[in-house]
Amino acid sequence: MSNEKPLVSIVIPTHNRREMLARLIRSLLESNYPKDRLEIIVVDDASTDGTHEYIKMLFPQVKVIRNNEENLLAESRNIGIRTSMGKYIFLIDDDNIVDKNTIKELVEFMEDHPDVGVAGPIMYFLKDPTRIWCAGIKRNYWITITKYVGSNTRDKGQYREFHESDDFPNAFMVRREVFEKVGLFNSRLFPIHYDEGDFCQRVRKAGYKVMVVPTARVWHDIPLPEENKVWLSRLKNPPRAYYTIRNRILFHAMWSKSTMQMFTALMASLVITFYYAIVVLKEVTDHRSEVLKAIIRGVIDGLRLMRG
Repeated sequence: MSNEKPLVSIVIPTHNRREMLARLIRSLLESNYPKDRLEIIVVDDASTDGTHEYIKMLFPQVKVIRNNEENLLAESRNIGIRTSMGKYIFLIDDDNIVDKNTIKELVEFMEDHPDVGVAGPIMYFLKDPTRIWCAGIKRNYWITITKYVGSNTRDKGQYREFHESDDFPNAFMVRREVFEKVGLFNSRLFPIHYDEGDFCQRVRKAGYKVMVVPTARVWHDIPLPEENKVWLSRLKNPPRAYYTIRNRILFHAMWSKSTMQMFTALMASLVITFYYAIVVLKEVTDHRSEVLKAIIRGVIDGLRLMRG
């Protein structure tokens, strides 16, 4: 019976993407998990496209919380988590579609594995549904490079075993007791970028595992690699450029395992920052000076916070 299933709270932060959001909610409502055991919470981060009214009209069963000013990703997630009631909280960005089995597969895996604190699906490109976007994260703490496992490869069954991941972007499920033990996302230090990485580091430190569940699937609506350099979009927006630079320095300073690793990671971060600045000079035309100033401020503030 459905009341035997644990309640799952689905928290969706959103900003000015109401059509994508509606598409995601429709896919969630088609899940084969009992509807009366799903709690969908949308956190509208000060959208200006009428998201709040639009979603309330289309989906009256969905709880919509509106931020009066932008809080960015991490705090919007925290707002939804604080409101949620579920044993499990599924965090997902608005530009996704979920497979009908995803919620069920994640819940069943976590019910069977109490040592797992965070579990996530394999994520595919929506525009090319059998091409993998991310089958887990592997992060090099010496050279600060983040690798998306299996990215841009065809799914030929190569990731059918459960495996560990450093963290997850975009979509993942968390056991409520984990938040109670390690706290919420650190929205002060990581309001956007590296917030998941910092959180999952705390999860592992508390003794839990972070695992990929290959039977759970999500499709992410982002450009294909040959269409666009996705990371370049971060360098076209001054606030995102700032946090991309600042948080790389800060995250690796916080989670390096030795002084030597911290120093090496800092040097790598500065080299990557220099490369980003060259890319901005060559490829960014709008707001170029603002982006360059944001990059410089990101370095300065990253070093300042690193010292603290």
